[in-house]
Amino acid sequence: MRIAYLSPLPPMRSGIADYSAELLPELARHLEVELIVPAGFRPAAEVAAGFAVRSEAELPALLAGGHYDAALYHLGNNRDYHASIYSALLEHPGVVMLHELVLHHLVRDLTLYAGDPEGYARELRYAYGRSGEALARRCLATSIPLDPWRYPLFERVVDRSLGMLVHNDYCRSRLLASRPLARVATVPHHLSLGDGPLPEREAARAALGIPPAAFAVASFGFLTAAKRPQVLLRAFARFRREAPQACLLLVGEVSPHYDFASLIEGELAGLMAGVTVTGRLEKREFLLYMAAADLAVNLRHPTGGETSGTLIRLLGLGKPVIVSRTGAFAEIPEDCCAQVDLDDTEEELLLAYLRRLAADEPLRRQMADNARRYAASHHSLAASARLYAEFLRQTAAERPAPFAALPPLAPYPEVDVFSDLLLSVSAELSDLGISEADDEALGAVAAAMVELGLDEAGR
Repeated sequence: MRIAYLSPLPPMRSGIADYSAELLPELARHLEVELIVPAGFRPAAEVAAGFAVRSEAELPALLAGGHYDAALYHLGNNRDYHASIYSALLEHPGVVMLHELVLHHLVRDLTLYAGDPEGYARELRYAYGRSGEALARRCLATSIPLDPWRYPLFERVVDRSLGMLVHNDYCRSRLLASRPLARVATVPHHLSLGDGPLPEREAARAALGIPPAAFAVASFGFLTAAKRPQVLLRAFARFRREAPQACLLLVGEVSPHYDFASLIEGELAGLMAGVTVTGRLEKREFLLYMAAADLAVNLRHPTGGETSGTLIRLLGLGKPVIVSRTGAFAEIPEDCCAQVDLDDTEEELLLAYLRRLAADEPLRRQMADNARRYAASHHSLAASARLYAEFLRQTAAERPAPFAALPPLAPYPEVDVFSDLLLSVSAELSDLGISEADDEALGAVAAAMVELGLDEAGR
């Protein structure tokens, strides 16, 4: 079976690019894979070795000619890496690995910020009916942005796919709440620890200049407001008054869209003692900091439904981790990590965990052992590649059609009174705060429509 593989790839500076570089050799054990890349782009030689590489411009003819049995699209929320992949999917439906639920930023960049405000309004109308369009027009009129996490805009992607792959049950449940007929399968995010064994904690610390006796707390990855740096820095500053040898390592690049500098000069001024911000690192050095850390903190709110590859690596390395109790993070067993609630106790609970884990080395060792076993049994690269291949083969064999959206999600003639009624009912329910999870309310409305015979009117 031959597939077209569309994803960011190294040397692109993207977590999904690194993910694909790790996955491709294992996936090639099951399938014949050809890489489809933007015009003029050359993947890193070590990634492309052994694969045919073709331009995106060739894809339509290759698909039409039956050269591929299926196309696999990796989608994230970054315009720089996913704009052309998103456009290709809309034109040529295939299987989608959705790395995060929230695609609002991508869609907004490709419509509103590209000079097409009507396109933005159409997307909100398509996904959320009349209420969505009204919200979009309010945004256009006032420049008050919509909350991307409340209006994720994944709906058109699901509708244009032949099947959806996700990394966690949180994502799968959310997709099915909006699109109950969609074909959705879960492929756990694979564990990859790089090339060759990492040095032990002491050797890693010596290489990085971290004092041997320091209690090293670390947060890894692209730093944004969603990583809760205010909460982490406040809790760490209080903890360090009791443990002056503690250090906090913020390992990774600060998002250019996050004004961290003004934050630490303002609200967090005076809380940076013992804190190091590394900036972007090459993969080997990034992993070296993981090996050197005593404890990792991976807070997240809001979450776009993503599974953190960084978190999976930390678990695989046997590091005790503190996470937010939300989304996919809440799916990690509590004997592998400590979970912090997202309420007014968040900072206090984080501080309590820092104190307890710093003082209790046997507990840290037990969490580390549990984490290592869990990652090995649930996140193996070989198992993930096998699940990809099985779903792609099944999709190619069944040849499903893309999901057909029904009113109020799709445009309809103005004379279609039945569709207009459905749209009005849907919009009113949404405005009243009724969601897909409100089974009792939705069931009562559906029963009333059946009693009135309205379920037959649109046939």
